[in-house]
Amino acid sequence: MEKKQTAYLLLGGNLGNCVETFAAVRREIHQRSGQIVQTSSIYTSPAWGFESENLFYNQAVAIQTELDPYALLRTVLAIEKDFGRERSAQENTEKQYSSRTIDIDILFYGSAVICDTQLCVPHPLLPQRAFALVPMAEIAPDLIHPQLNETIRQLLRQCPDKIDEVRPCEPHSAAQPNSANAAAGQVFPEGIRFIAIEGNIGAGKTTLSRRISQQFGAKWVTESFEENIFLPKFYRNRERYAFPLELTFLAERYRQAKEDFVQELFSPFIVSDFSISKSLIFAQNNLQEDEYSLFSRLYKIILTTLPQPDLYVYLHSDVSRLMKNIRCRGREYESNMDPNYLQQIEQGYMNYMRTLPARKSLIIETTDMDFVNNEDDYRSMVDRIAAAARRALE
Repeated sequence: MEKKQTAYLLLGGNLGNCVETFAAVRREIHQRSGQIVQTSSIYTSPAWGFESENLFYNQAVAIQTELDPYALLRTVLAIEKDFGRERSAQENTEKQYSSRTIDIDILFYGSAVICDTQLCVPHPLLPQRAFALVPMAEIAPDLIHPQLNETIRQLLRQCPDKIDEVRPCEPHSAAQPNSANAAAGQVFPEGIRFIAIEGNIGAGKTTLSRRISQQFGAKWVTESFEENIFLPKFYRNRERYAFPLELTFLAERYRQAKEDFVQELFSPFIVSDFSISKSLIFAQNNLQEDEYSLFSRLYKIILTTLPQPDLYVYLHSDVSRLMKNIRCRGREYESNMDPNYLQQIEQGYMNYMRTLPARKSLIIETTDMDFVNNEDDYRSMVDRIAAAARRALE
């Protein structure tokens, strides 16, 4: 057996917001089971094997794993349990089905054929289940079933199940009808992979991006700026420490982007409170002309290796409000922040926003909003961002 094997998993559920749950579960699979290399669309279909008013949601996921099949089984069962799924002994032995928040079935583990009291792969019911074959056919139509010697495509054609009842989850209604987010219209289209929420110092971008990621089950990426040893020195002596500060920021943002944006490429939704473009914006304001010339050359080389946001959101607030927010968070090295410096940074962001395609950028005026303590303000912002995300896909 090779060190790494390709395994195919099927996510399923019909309780709660399955789209959000699937996103969170995929992250756990990626971190605990192996690298996700492919995901199907999410599909809906009626309950299979029992009656339920709720549609089931299903998605096929391919992973590269170093776990043996039994270790993989233990891991996915542990993930299920973490998300509120309890498999009863009766359910396991008598194949009795019920509504659930999440199922993670192992459909294939390489070309292995295993059937014992713990694990059966390939999944014995796969040829009978359209809700499993349809998403599998999307990502692995030519995969050969090692027992039946037929491809997934062939098995789908022969499937006795009602294939027409398995339908793609519509992007504009990705959350389930009983979801509070759906009721409020706050649904991000499935095709959106990466949203960057930016803003001037003190604009609240970290707070907003964290809350959105929590609400919608997104991977949250926040900038590790507090670890930059040059930042306190820069605020004391900008001219001396600007270049090492910006180089350090660029290197750290590149590292984060490679680790969080590239390695999480198969996490369908990432929300960050920065983008790599931030480095260029701040460098324009902080560096001397010759320093900036060298810096921008390095930046352009790095930029070609990184994914760019599907939507770039900028939180605009006037300088007096920014200064108030900065004072409230109480960071010592920001205590002598110059309002003129904030104004320069603001202009740099505005110049950058004008270079972006209109459908991929959004400016939100937040001076008179309190999206931290006012729920209506927060919902209003999420509605605007979700609407802009849909436009970005058009």
